[in-house]
Amino acid sequence: MALDKVSPIPLYYQLAELIREQIESGELKPGDQLPSERELGERADISRMTARQAVAYLVNQGTLVARPGVGTFVVEPKLTHDALHLLGFTEEMIHKGWAATSRVLEQTLVTPPPPVTTWLELKPGEPAVKIVRLRLSQDVPLLLETIFLPAALCPGLESEDLGAKSLYTLLEQRYGLRLERARQTFESTTANEYEARLFGITPGAPMILLEGVTYGSQGRPLEYFKAVYRGDRFKFELDSYRNDLSYELSGTQRVSLALGLKP
Repeated sequence: MALDKVSPIPLYYQLAELIREQIESGELKPGDQLPSERELGERADISRMTARQAVAYLVNQGTLVARPGVGTFVVEPKLTHDALHLLGFTEEMIHKGWAATSRVLEQTLVTPPPPVTTWLELKPGEPAVKIVRLRLSQDVPLLLETIFLPAALCPGLESEDLGAKSLYTLLEQRYGLRLERARQTFESTTANEYEARLFGITPGAPMILLEGVTYGSQGRPLEYFKAVYRGDRFKFELDSYRNDLSYELSGTQRVSLALGLKP
């Protein structure tokens, strides 16, 4: 573990990147235990405190996990959410070869809050189906989603068993509603006490908030969604491109380009 001691890059950061490279190359595998901080310091010819700083940095990044009294271990790689393909959680987990389950926390007819009424282009007081689910894979809670759909488009949906079904598949097969595109935003956030209890994590842990509206044919809004993803278990994948701005862009292209998305 040769570090460049004359580089302006901090030694702890250099060591952290070397450990990350070992993980990415497969030299260190998920579940492998890291050497002690003292041994890391000796190998890199740095202080134990600097080695500890490198390990703490990777723990905060979700690359390593520290188990008190046991040691520090390489975590499973983060799941990649492809934001450009409109897949439900169940569909995406199946596509990756993972088991997907849901714990339904709320499923009922409601009068949605005014912002949701506006996004779904509903009339004031028009009902919507509200669905709140904790989504799990391999019995590990990964995201908490809240969804509103116009009740008139999916009568009886509030009574469906959504614990093991794909909502998107159900909407297509039973109600003839095909979700064709979505406008969504991403932002970093932290887990509040309620979310921390659901996920079994520490309040204030890093999370990713995904929020938006999905549309069907003729641009009709079909679903408002808000999903809180565990920041230590997910990363998001986007295709970006550089284009010649000398020609006129359509409205859709301008929005897509601003987001770094391929239209």
